[in-house]
Amino acid sequence: MAGTALALIAVYPRPGVAFAMLLVLGVGYAWVEVAGLTLMQRLVSDEVLARVFGVVESTYVATTGLGGVVAPLAVALFGIEGALVAVGACLPLLVLLTWTRLARFEATTEVPERQFALLRSLSLFAPLSLASVENLAARLVPVAVESGQQVIRQGDHGDRFYVVAEGHVTVECDGELARVEGPGEFFGEIALLRDTPRTATVYATEPGLLYALEREAFVSSVTNNPRSVIAADDVIEERLAPV
Repeated sequence: MAGTALALIAVYPRPGVAFAMLLVLGVGYAWVEVAGLTLMQRLVSDEVLARVFGVVESTYVATTGLGGVVAPLAVALFGIEGALVAVGACLPLLVLLTWTRLARFEATTEVPERQFALLRSLSLFAPLSLASVENLAARLVPVAVESGQQVIRQGDHGDRFYVVAEGHVTVECDGELARVEGPGEFFGEIALLRDTPRTATVYATEPGLLYALEREAFVSSVTNNPRSVIAADDVIEERLAPV
């Protein structure tokens, strides 16, 4: 879209056409930005993601400067219309040369739809960007539980956050039933966010499936978003109030 629109400005040098093509160019460039950044976050591990972002941003600055040097040379050699056509034609050509590789990269990244939907429905993660929730969904670890199985114990160190996907669990505080949670509900957040021992014991009441998120991933995702912090505080205050 960006390259073709740029070339068409030279082919049909009229103000109305130029205005319309600049709009198309802007939309095309926006799609490149969104798709590129999303794909990069899917493919790159957290350990090097910051460095990869740095490389990408540095490349933008460097190529913008290079374009500032090349543009007047291209205009001097080909004229304004010729320079627009030459530069515009390079972009679709680049797409054709890299399409197969980019499609292969994206195809290798599976989106865990069920886990994504579960996290997206929770108040703690609703304020996060889609890419962030998708990244967290890929980190969830399935935990199959049997009836009567103890998942966490009051007083223990907290290392995981849990979401109930199937079945039900009971939450007991000091030996007394505090609540029952089912699919789409969660537990284990207080010890992680308050850095305290587990405040309750949780048992599975029937065979079911939980998804667990490790402490570091959970804490960093929630505490880096102000609205998620507020949502988490509200949940914690509500749960600790009876205690």
